[in-house]
Amino acid sequence: MGYIVTGYPSRHDKRKKHVLPLHQFAAAPLNLQRYLHLFQAPAFSKRPRSDESNHTNVQAKKLRHYRKLTLQDLPVEIIQHIFVFTKGEPAMIALNRFFYKCLRPSFSLLSKIMWEKYLFSPLEFGVKNIKTDSGYVVIPTLFEHETFFKFLLDHHHILLQNISHFLPTKHFQDMQNGDFDTSVERDLCSLITEDANKEDFPRNFYNSMQIYLTHRECIRSMSNYFTLKSPYDVISPFIETVFQAIEMEGGDITSEFTVDNMFESIDLILYISGSAVQKFTSTEPLLTVVFLLYFTHVNFLHTSNFDIFFQGRSRLQFMEEFIMKYYYDSSLVEHELLSDASVWDLLRRVSDLKLIDLVVRCGGRPQYGVMFS
Repeated sequence: MGYIVTGYPSRHDKRKKHVLPLHQFAAAPLNLQRYLHLFQAPAFSKRPRSDESNHTNVQAKKLRHYRKLTLQDLPVEIIQHIFVFTKGEPAMIALNRFFYKCLRPSFSLLSKIMWEKYLFSPLEFGVKNIKTDSGYVVIPTLFEHETFFKFLLDHHHILLQNISHFLPTKHFQDMQNGDFDTSVERDLCSLITEDANKEDFPRNFYNSMQIYLTHRECIRSMSNYFTLKSPYDVISPFIETVFQAIEMEGGDITSEFTVDNMFESIDLILYISGSAVQKFTSTEPLLTVVFLLYFTHVNFLHTSNFDIFFQGRSRLQFMEEFIMKYYYDSSLVEHELLSDASVWDLLRRVSDLKLIDLVVRCGGRPQYGVMFS
């Protein structure tokens, strides 16, 4: 048997040139400490590398293999999926330019966020005994978010196809407060089968007058879910908005600001209110139009914008068309609304005999107590 020095090979490596033969240390192992530095020196290297190059290579190698992964290393599709699960958290968009670019609004991304954020889930509110059809049920808070409300208006022809109905506000609040009755099974779809049970349009439709000119088809489709219960809270402000827009426009107004389009929008408002006939049952719209044409905007009627709006009509011709369309009834000898004291009080202030004669021909009867007071 041979004797082996611990930590050293028992046979010589012909490819290595040792500074000292290994067998000299076999007899005197205590002398190893004296010659240890000889084994540590790179005696076999032909061209020693500089310390700077070694340090650079090691640093690059560490960066390449040990760089920490971040959220930005994920595919864009997964980042957008996370964004959808956060229900469109604005803080993600504001992180940096990369996230701003990845989460730029698109139809696909906004629609996914809308379904994730506003789709009704009975289990989320702890409601079990509730039945819906195969369509989506949307919670009413959708209309409180300006971005998604506009998104619904612009893409109603696609989005409304998937919506069965909107959850009534009362039931939604009861579910949030834990007051919803779950003792019996409830069918939410039955709440929209009759006009009497339809909810009122959300407040957006009372506050945004411009949509009655620009999104008429969407509003008509929304009447399958809602009914406008206070149409005169919309009609008069809508007429005022149209006239203000005509006066405020710097250049030529767009084609949507015309008499015909305004009448179409008013017809739509009466339609979604459930009116059986396209006639007014209030004097408020008539008072609004007379006041706007004979007082508020009287100095702007000869501008090019009003010429485009009237489409060749005079002020009196416009008034005649308005009254004949929304007030006149050939079966009535005396029209109650046109004979109202508030109408004749305003006509007295206007003092236009042609306008007074028009109202009389359409069934209005002068209130002499008002006229000569």
